Amino acid sequence: MNKSLLISLAFIFYFIISTTIARAQEYEFRKVNKAELLKKESDIESDAGAEILHLNKEIYFDITPYTISLITEVHKRIKFYDTDVEDLKYATESIPLYVKDGDEKVTKLRAYSYNLEGGEVEETKLDRSQIFDKALSENYEEVTFTMPKVKKGTVIDIYYKISSPYYIYIDEIQFQFDIPAKKISAQINTPGDFNYNQINKGSVAPKLTTNAQIDQRMGMFANQYSYEIENVPSLKEEKYVDNINNYRGGVLFELSSIKQSDGYMKYYSKTWEDVARTLASSDDYKNGLNRTNAFEEDIDQIINQEVDTLERAKKIFKHVKETLRWNDKKSKYFENGIRKTYKDKIGNSADINLSLVAMLRYAGIEASPVVISTRDNLKPFYPTLDRLNYVIALIRHNGKEYFLDATDKYSDFNILPIRDYNWNGIMVDNPNKLWKLIGLKAPDKSSSVYLINADLKENGTISGSVKVKKEDYSAYLFRTNYFSKSKEDLLRDKESDLKNILINDYEVKNIHQTGFVVEEYTYEFEPSIEKVNNQLFFKPFMFFATDDNPFKLEERNFPVDFIYPFENNYVINIKIPENYEITTLPAPFKLSLGENTGYYQYNITGNGKFIRLSINLEMHKSKVSPSQYEFLKQFYSNMINKEQEQIVLTKI
Repeated sequence: MNKSLLISLAFIFYFIISTTIARAQEYEFRKVNKAELLKKESDIESDAGAEILHLNKEIYFDITPYTISLITEVHKRIKFYDTDVEDLKYATESIPLYVKDGDEKVTKLRAYSYNLEGGEVEETKLDRSQIFDKALSENYEEVTFTMPKVKKGTVIDIYYKISSPYYIYIDEIQFQFDIPAKKISAQINTPGDFNYNQINKGSVAPKLTTNAQIDQRMGMFANQYSYEIENVPSLKEEKYVDNINNYRGGVLFELSSIKQSDGYMKYYSKTWEDVARTLASSDDYKNGLNRTNAFEEDIDQIINQEVDTLERAKKIFKHVKETLRWNDKKSKYFENGIRKTYKDKIGNSADINLSLVAMLRYAGIEASPVVISTRDNLKPFYPTLDRLNYVIALIRHNGKEYFLDATDKYSDFNILPIRDYNWNGIMVDNPNKLWKLIGLKAPDKSSSVYLINADLKENGTISGSVKVKKEDYSAYLFRTNYFSKSKEDLLRDKESDLKNILINDYEVKNIHQTGFVVEEYTYEFEPSIEKVNNQLFFKPFMFFATDDNPFKLEERNFPVDFIYPFENNYVINIKIPENYEITTLPAPFKLSLGENTGYYQYNITGNGKFIRLSINLEMHKSKVSPSQYEFLKQFYSNMINKEQEQIVLTKI
């Protein structure tokens, strides 16, 4: 090797080492300076109550002749600009661990709070007694702690190491949070013979540098992935989003293959069919569904009473909802099994919905489990059994599909709890040898019809009656809300939502059945009516008008999720005071949202002492893409402006 090449290599080596040291020293653990403590607000978002100053994750392998461990070192520094409850939650750190066999561990946990006291930096150490191990489930726990002496101006500095034997999937490296971040970096070092797929999510794009070199800790050739991003804005919870964490910037690693010592490749990546087959081979899905003795006598009665297949299925579904109670535990596997669940009348989601599948099959109905990931569990970004946490039932009859979830007594055929509408599903149909990814049918369009009578008095008060008929998913949501509260709380919330009207004679029909529901009441209302000389100015849509646009972002990089398509029709009949006449009415108005997404129509007519207003709002799709967000925002803005227009009455 010639001298010039040696000099070049030495320079490259020096550059890599010095760059690494510089990065490490920029935010060295326990080296919090006065400038950070004196800082009054975030440079990224001036109204932020807290900010990540620095977050670094270093991920590498610890390999011995007998074990392979994935090591994750975390260093996090957070600045507090305010002490509201929402801000102070960032003073609590929770580290989830998979502990079925005591496998994952947290070590070297150290944390400090820093404050300026009398112009000097005061350091407060997190005491071991302030660290808690909390069981989350049979297989998971979390290490959790809350930093001491956190107040306005505090900086906290946290370091810990996680050791895990699981390396097929590397936990998501997140680059965006609901507070701004000044700097986030991550270094992932994997053995040279390990090939990982990288799955990016969200719209935040960190700078990625890849390298291949000897890793001193692993003692072998390694692939190095370095991510870095600065000045990341927050991504907060928004209205009409399934789970905001699905859209935070991040990257996931999935092991694709390992080159073995003999030169052959061992492949690890799976398809969804592979995942479905794995489920199909488990005892719960293979034999557990055949254990029918516990319920045969009850289901035989339904079979003997009902010949029609679909009606038989509905009666079995109703029987399960009325007989079995969900214990609020989500799972794709039995906790108790069919026999114990049917005996004790309680079980987890799999106990109940797999029992439903077993009963339907016993009754000669083509039914299958469909395994899903609920909204709180995020969407699976690659085929893996670990990201699936729930199971529902599917009936196929005369070319149609019906999805069922018996954990919720108010659910119905193709009307599932909101938690279920997150993604697709994995169908596990062992009798027909069908194991595949299938689409989860969105709810059909739901309609709500409002009939409102209003008697406007000269003193500006309005009294009248309201009758509302809700169908399909709108009726399901109404029932869920109705039975979750006392009548007093229900009416108080409704009065508040409807601009503080006073409700009387409240009655609901068909509430204990499935299908439509009818709500009726009388009301008294004191709107903000302007009286100028001999004229009255008032808004005819009264307390049903939309005042605030729910879509406020300048740009939205994730879909708007209405859960279900809907149609709301309002008919308002207004009687004006005897000694007044109609002077001005708003003009008719129509709006369309492109790609047949939505429609709005406003019609108003006057005839002597009566005014009739009809409004029709339709949303034909349950989801609106980010590319249509600006149009949707403007659609709602135009609709709101129209509903603020006033009628003018003149005294005769």
